[in-house]
Amino acid sequence: MKQSMFLALMLFLISLCSITGTVYASDGWLWVRGSLHTHTTNSDGDSPPEAVADWYKENGYQFLVITDHETVTDVASLDKDPNDNFVVISGEEVAMPGEGAPIHANAIGITHTIKSPKRTFMAGRSVRRLVDLIRGAGGIPMVNHPNWYWALNHRDLLHIQGPYLLEVFNMGSDNRNAGDYAHISTEQMWDILLSEGQEVYATATDDMHLLKKGAGNPDGPACGWVVARVRELTPTAIMEALARGDFYASNGVEIADYSFDGKEFRIKVVSNGGARPLIRFIGKWGRILQETEDTSAVYRVAPEREKDSYVRCKVIVGKSAAWTQAYRLKGE
Repeated sequence: MKQSMFLALMLFLISLCSITGTVYASDGWLWVRGSLHTHTTNSDGDSPPEAVADWYKENGYQFLVITDHETVTDVASLDKDPNDNFVVISGEEVAMPGEGAPIHANAIGITHTIKSPKRTFMAGRSVRRLVDLIRGAGGIPMVNHPNWYWALNHRDLLHIQGPYLLEVFNMGSDNRNAGDYAHISTEQMWDILLSEGQEVYATATDDMHLLKKGAGNPDGPACGWVVARVRELTPTAIMEALARGDFYASNGVEIADYSFDGKEFRIKVVSNGGARPLIRFIGKWGRILQETEDTSAVYRVAPEREKDSYVRCKVIVGKSAAWTQAYRLKGE
């Protein structure tokens, strides 16, 4: 490891968690799996940093970001073997104090604790201030669990200037990713932001607090992660991939590779021998552009697409899914 500069879910999720540890390579690129939202006993986790790092390393991850509340955990002490193909990156989960629903964001890659500013009476302005603060400290901002206590909606998030990361799937208790009769899902929020021209990168996270409960348990590990595309497994390469949105998010589905050349979106899914994947291409305002039941698919862009549209891919296998980032389309 190298030091960096940088709703309760039901028990059936245990069967959805895939942690094979496979690193897929394509044209010199590596796909590496990582957790972006994890806690230790340095805040409100149940296990010390060493145990957390060891668990993720032993269970098929290539990188880990430790994001304790209101403190930056020193990851230098976790550097047991520089050649172990596992990287730990420092970070912090920053909460805004004040009246109203909780507004949290992860500062990925920072090395010194950020003191959060008090929130204002407008949630949108507050979250914008928080994201700007994280950027100013040299970190990559990730807005956390917007549907937790219905803290943030798409109108609030439109105040933020992109690009930034957004938790579209958060495994933690009561995060209500799917919304309810009065609130849209976090995935719908994402499509609205994209449709309004924002650059927002979707993430899936554990929000891990209870390592001792094991994979698949509420607030436990390994039910939400990202897979980044890098040339080499280093903190710098991972941070650069996150910053440019070169990763996909998953809560159980593995993608072997995908690409978009402006005209064709190609994707190949890793088959696990179970349910047949549903590959869904999605465009502006969440409109389904094409669906294919197979382990690979190609979507060809229609020339009449408007300039500010986009295409992204969601792969569904049973109750699990993976989400690629969105690609902007150029008008003809």
